[in-house]
Amino acid sequence: MTSPVPGLRFLRELGRGAQGVVHLAREADTGELVAVKVLTPVADPHARETFRRELDCTAALRHPNIVRFRRSHAEPLAFTAEYCPGGSVADVVTRDGPMPAAAAVPLIRQALAGLAHAHTAEIPVRLAAGGTTVARGLVHRDLKPQNLLLGADGRLKVADFGLAKAYDLAGLSGRTPTGAIGGSLAFMPRRQLVDYKYARPAADLWALTACLYWLVTGATPRDFRRGTDPVAVVLREPAVPVHQRGVALPPRLAALIDDVLSDADSAPQTATDLAGALLDLA
Repeated sequence: MTSPVPGLRFLRELGRGAQGVVHLAREADTGELVAVKVLTPVADPHARETFRRELDCTAALRHPNIVRFRRSHAEPLAFTAEYCPGGSVADVVTRDGPMPAAAAVPLIRQALAGLAHAHTAEIPVRLAAGGTTVARGLVHRDLKPQNLLLGADGRLKVADFGLAKAYDLAGLSGRTPTGAIGGSLAFMPRRQLVDYKYARPAADLWALTACLYWLVTGATPRDFRRGTDPVAVVLREPAVPVHQRGVALPPRLAALIDDVLSDADSAPQTATDLAGALLDLA
């Protein structure tokens, strides 16, 4: 396969999205396998900005439960990151069916460890007026099973920070228009759809809990019936209580999932608190 990025030998395509294509490649100087994301050549300025945001965020976040950044490339615009040969948790459930809680909960707790770091990390932010500043705390805004990857050792890694936002500078970067919608509706809390630009860390906690719900039931928290407007479903429909999906879960785990997905005041408010609440519940 012809490689458009110097120093890399492209092996095969791993996936593609709106802004770019991800390939499996081998580094010429190290011989290591890496994932390389290359911006689509016809990308518009907004797509280029989204891609640069993902590059900046991935480079700034260093944690065992976040996909590790390796190098950036200017032309074509691309970056390399660690390759996760285990695929995504979506791949696992699609292949094997829903997971037992004893397998799913530890994976979500690992994702929460990565999020706890992201939510408090110092992140470089490009300002709309020009220049850069440093913000503390990043909200992912697009958590879904396809973005939860498994490394060679089975460790879970949070990936795809293309829609991430430094929440303590929300509105100052000028990168997210008011009224914009981004992310995957099936795993999105109502609060994020209503005010996407100003999404807070609680939106990520809802989304990860929705991922846990899907891992153990094979269903999304809301029912998106054929012919219905998915945006209207998110705005109007509550999450279906997890016990109604016909899966036997420990009562305290089911109650915690329902609390988070109903935005109950008693629900944990930080990634660290939610990880602690999940401890020993499987």
